[in-house]
Amino acid sequence: MKIAIHQNKDIFDHSTTWDKVWIEYCKEEKIDYEVVDCFSNNILEKIKDFDVLLWHFNHFSLQEMKFARSILLSIKKIGIKVFPDHEANWHFDDKIAQSYILQAINAPIPKAWTFYKLKSAVDFYENSCVYPIVAKLKSGSGSNNVQLLKNKGEAIKYAKKMFGKGLNPTPNLLFKTKSNVQTSRNIKNFVARAKRIPDFIESIKKAAEFDNEKGYVYLQEFIPNKGYDLKVVVVKNKLSFLARDVRKGDFRASGGGSISYDKSLITPEIREIAFQISGELGFECMGYDFVVDSRTNSPKIVEISYGFSHLAQMDLGGHWDRSGEWHNEPLNAPEEIIKNMLVENESNV
Repeated sequence: MKIAIHQNKDIFDHSTTWDKVWIEYCKEEKIDYEVVDCFSNNILEKIKDFDVLLWHFNHFSLQEMKFARSILLSIKKIGIKVFPDHEANWHFDDKIAQSYILQAINAPIPKAWTFYKLKSAVDFYENSCVYPIVAKLKSGSGSNNVQLLKNKGEAIKYAKKMFGKGLNPTPNLLFKTKSNVQTSRNIKNFVARAKRIPDFIESIKKAAEFDNEKGYVYLQEFIPNKGYDLKVVVVKNKLSFLARDVRKGDFRASGGGSISYDKSLITPEIREIAFQISGELGFECMGYDFVVDSRTNSPKIVEISYGFSHLAQMDLGGHWDRSGEWHNEPLNAPEEIIKNMLVENESNV
């Protein structure tokens, strides 16, 4: 099997992207691979020499978000196995798309509303909305672009912005810095985060290329949580997780940086939900953001994403299999993706 791994550092480069893991793994395991640039004009001809294409495209890159999906789908049509496949990538960094597909399979999610006209949003706010309610831009990660609307006045003001000039989806440097300072447990933790500042600044520069989000309002029911959310990751028949503490004086956890690994938080119900959705929707690799409703103790999925910090997941120190058995072997998602493709390729020979 010959593997193509996409890289174009002029368009986007980040210390946490999986291309570096894939390249190192192929070198160590003596797997035939080559770095390719999927933005080159001859990519459809060049890629015919390969069996697999791996491309960890990022939501901070304008070019990747605009074109990666169509390039990947076109390459798949040639007969090349691609990651991420269409099933996992078409709704990447699009909370509205995620809401539709999860509703379609009756997944446990908060109630959600999408309005495409200002009048419809205002009618909802005035007549049937229960406050507070969560407003989200369809793009953005780490709790960026998420607001809690506490009353009708705030809600209508937000809607008028979204149907006017819109809102800038670029991450807020002050918000991110404050979150990381507040959740740094010790000096070692603080220093480790400080080293990632150049990555974050570069990501902000790239994200600034995006236009304002406008022309819609996307809302989610406010779910009183238990002081944390869960990032649950499924790669085929393996599952790992991490817990993120809600920021002090806030309702959001994602992006705050305060991480823990209390395995008792991952109930058999949560594991079964994640495994079942991955199977039903054909996901090779998927991360699920869960909150647990403090009123009913029921888990709800608020977002999904094929990409995430695999290193933070590995700090759990192990994973569960499909039967619920625990294994003391960290789940390295990008490596696991290649391993699964090798197994699949051998079974097809």
